[in-house]
Amino acid sequence: MTKKTSFLILFCLMALSAFGQNYRTRIMDFENPGSRRIRRFEDSNHWFYRSLPERSMTLKTDGVERIQIRSFSIEKLRKPQIFILVGKDRIPFDLSLKERANGYYIFEDIEFDIPEGSEKIELLCYQRSIYMRAYEMAKIVPKAKPLRIPNRVIHAHAGMIDISHNSSTSEYYTFNSSQAFRFTHNNARDGIIYVRARLTDRSLPKFSLWCDGEKVEDFEFGLSRTTKYTAQGVRYLTIGKKLDLPKNPGSTEYELRAESEHMFMARPILLKK
Repeated sequence: MTKKTSFLILFCLMALSAFGQNYRTRIMDFENPGSRRIRRFEDSNHWFYRSLPERSMTLKTDGVERIQIRSFSIEKLRKPQIFILVGKDRIPFDLSLKERANGYYIFEDIEFDIPEGSEKIELLCYQRSIYMRAYEMAKIVPKAKPLRIPNRVIHAHAGMIDISHNSSTSEYYTFNSSQAFRFTHNNARDGIIYVRARLTDRSLPKFSLWCDGEKVEDFEFGLSRTTKYTAQGVRYLTIGKKLDLPKNPGSTEYELRAESEHMFMARPILLKK
């Protein structure tokens, strides 16, 4: 296999690897252009250039990974062709007619990757009716979305129950002597929590509040029953307690543990900053 053939295969592989990627284009300037003609696009007008007779046009490609060559001819050509010169390698590219517009024969764009370490390349065209323009193709890198930590994460509970008041209903998390209610508040959000218990006999419901694994305080309900709040399947419901949760400097884990054989219901609320 000749060196030239190997180089062409490398170019093809590089082109295939880039297939389907999204790019934005930026106009590149030739160092030594010849005459020029203007081509009108929908959103702008660009100058296209042809080289001086028997001369190439040079592009600086230091830091450029991929380029696009757009071209047109002012007359119909039998075998339109341009050459890319990279170092001592000379690579031919046959041009395919895309359309005819405004008196120009518009060719399909050519796209290829610049070999690593190439500070410049040259474009050569012997057919004097062909005009060209080069564009750098920069990959569009989507902006990374910032990781959003939820304000609250529920870790454990014994089930959910609806507690109704007048015409409104709120969801509560239950906990008992077998399963604690554990959750985390993030983003330095402080909160409060409403707690109720189911009365079954004359024993007093007791529970404790924990913060980051350390007990904060014990609480005890009386035997007074509410007549304004109801929960399905619960005959006697205690009057509620409103607790201020310990301050949250950033991320804090809270836990409610039943200290008696009762079912408890809790509803944590985040406070506005």
